[in-house]
Amino acid sequence: MMTQASVEKNTAIKRISAIIDRVMESESIYQELDKNQLIQSFYTLLDKVSPQMVISLDDERLKKKVRGVMSIELFSTIFDDLTPEQIEMFNTVVERK
Repeated sequence: MMTQASVEKNTAIKRISAIIDRVMESESIYQELDKNQLIQSFYTLLDKVSPQMVISLDDERLKKKVRGVMSIELFSTIFDDLTPEQIEMFNTVVERK
């Protein structure tokens, strides 16, 4: 039997999933992200944030928050393709600023 909390979490994830689809459709930069991995990230976030809060947000505010998390995920992939030398150069440039 599902608890009220897990029902709310599933409801929140369904809304988030639909928004991820819309954002990926309309903004090609996000298409390289793994949707399943994104859903897993949101599932983990919902352990820290009340699913009820997510459910209560209007679509536009929720879309902003979802896009923000997607942007962080996208930014974190930028370094995946860099060589250790390129990462070292990046760190050197950042440390000078």
